[in-house]
Amino acid sequence: MKSRLVLLDADIIIEANQIGVWLALTEIVEIAVPSIIAHSEALFYSSEKRGIPHEIDLPRLIQENKISELTATVTEISVLNRKFDSVFAEVLHPGETEALALIHSGKASGYKFCSGDKVAIQGLAMIGHSSSGISMENLLKSVGLTKHISHQFTESYFKKWIGKGKERRITGDGLNQGGV
Repeated sequence: MKSRLVLLDADIIIEANQIGVWLALTEIVEIAVPSIIAHSEALFYSSEKRGIPHEIDLPRLIQENKISELTATVTEISVLNRKFDSVFAEVLHPGETEALALIHSGKASGYKFCSGDKVAIQGLAMIGHSSSGISMENLLKSVGLTKHISHQFTESYFKKWIGKGKERRITGDGLNQGGV
């Protein structure tokens, strides 16, 4: 039985592979990825391997039922985008937008969104789903994997940007009037 449900951003997958924990994560954590990340954003090209590393070939992993793919509808993405003002919506990557739409719509109920992107982390709080996120550091600790990670994947970084997102939710900065 896998211990956690996580919805991963592309940066987490790439970092996990680079620090040598990706394969372990796929074995002990129930991983889902937004379809946009699965089919475009996580196609990390490695010049060393001259292509996408086999370990993070997400379409293959989905086909082999090692990870899951979640898809937001155009309507769900549109509903999410209307929550943000155009400036904020434009700085979210498409895969992050889909991840937030999946959380907001309830399609990723029970999943914790894990990202090292400050805009995506803020967006999670701005739509009122702060508790639906987890830092990579806490994810790894929760399953007994400890590794040195870049600052953007730490709990302190995550908390900083969740806090900023909560502040923006209160002040309305980055949100459409009446959008949340």
